[in-house]
Amino acid sequence: MHELEGRIGHTFSNANILQQALTHASAHVPHMERLEFLGDAVLGGVIAEELYRRFPEVEEGVLTRMRAALVCRDGLLIVARKWAVDSLLRVGPGERDSRNRVRAASITANAVEAVIGAVFLDAGWVTAREIVLRAWKNCLEAVNDNDGRDAKTRLQEYTQAQGWGLPEYIVTDYGVEHKPRFAARCLVRGEPMGEGRGERKKVAELEAAQQVCQTLNP
Repeated sequence: MHELEGRIGHTFSNANILQQALTHASAHVPHMERLEFLGDAVLGGVIAEELYRRFPEVEEGVLTRMRAALVCRDGLLIVARKWAVDSLLRVGPGERDSRNRVRAASITANAVEAVIGAVFLDAGWVTAREIVLRAWKNCLEAVNDNDGRDAKTRLQEYTQAQGWGLPEYIVTDYGVEHKPRFAARCLVRGEPMGEGRGERKKVAELEAAQQVCQTLNP
């Protein structure tokens, strides 16, 4: 728990609330669902405020799509990997595979929202906002301020417009015994420019594309 607090950047005054945020309904009561509900609202509010501040000329519909791209399950799983929450989750029988990994990615993603909700209750809006912005820093820097496309789509359209062809993703599957399972390299014109890892192939590719977008700034 102390290591997780270090990765998050907050030491809880009420350790029980963090334990609740990491407890699935299949394992114990109280569990994470109410904190997940709260964390989802806090996360959405923080991201909405930051997008509003960063992009003063962007219309509401585009801001909505940008927010949706940032707070989706893939985005939550990227943060879950940074925080390494999987090993700390308390789940019921049958929820982990033979390698002790949580089977359902949705549980891991929901835990990130629950932890954000727990931070909000423990320390308030300012601290929760700081934690979200730090965790989503790379994603925010890679988000498109024109139409809310994700990093993979934006990179693909940029490289095609430059006459460079499509980005290439080389994905390695390390199997279920590894965590995260997938590693991806993104190549532009045959040159490796970004790397990513994730429990799902799409998450690894998205993280790799985000790195390339930060370099090329399409």
